[in-house]
Amino acid sequence: AQAPAPAPAPAAPQGGTARPAPTPDLAVAQRGTLYEENGPQGSAPKATQARVVWRLDAVNAGQGQPLQTVVRATVDVPDAGLSLAMVLRRNTDATLPASHIIELTFTSTDANRTVRDVGLIQFKDDESSRGSPVSGLPVPVRDNLFLIGLSNLKADIERNTDLLLKRNWIDLPIRYANGNRAILTFEKGNAGEKVLREAFEQWQP
Repeated sequence: AQAPAPAPAPAAPQGGTARPAPTPDLAVAQRGTLYEENGPQGSAPKATQARVVWRLDAVNAGQGQPLQTVVRATVDVPDAGLSLAMVLRRNTDATLPASHIIELTFTSTDANRTVRDVGLIQFKDDESSRGSPVSGLPVPVRDNLFLIGLSNLKADIERNTDLLLKRNWIDLPIRYANGNRAILTFEKGNAGEKVLREAFEQWQP
């Protein structure tokens, strides 16, 4: 018996097809790297390649509310069995002292990479620079799920917006349940920059 032929690669969408793919799913993946502690302190960290896809989305903000624009970044580290879904949205809850909320949801197929804690997300000009943390407060919800509330003080809003829109690389410090530390670093690139600018334009009061 012959081995089944491999499935053909999906063809690029053609004009006139019944179901054209939505534009966000055609976004180019940007670069990223997961740096993990590797042996005794002072050893070079283990670096695993990652990829990130940015898109603008609209979500249900609650009953009777208009759809809310959010920014989604999906960071995949296939060789580490780890992925991150990051969602940035404007805060519409008047009881919460935050201008925006960043939701961080990790998925890990390796129990050693269950995420127990995160630091403040940091922005930097290029991959090798030192990052500047946003003004805000990270809140652990449970393992692999965290919220960061960005400060709603006027000066902090201006600074955070400047970091979000003008810096091209992002560092997210993380700590696994086994105590090991890591940094997930990824770029906005043209796709992320475009999506964030469009979101902030739509979030103007």
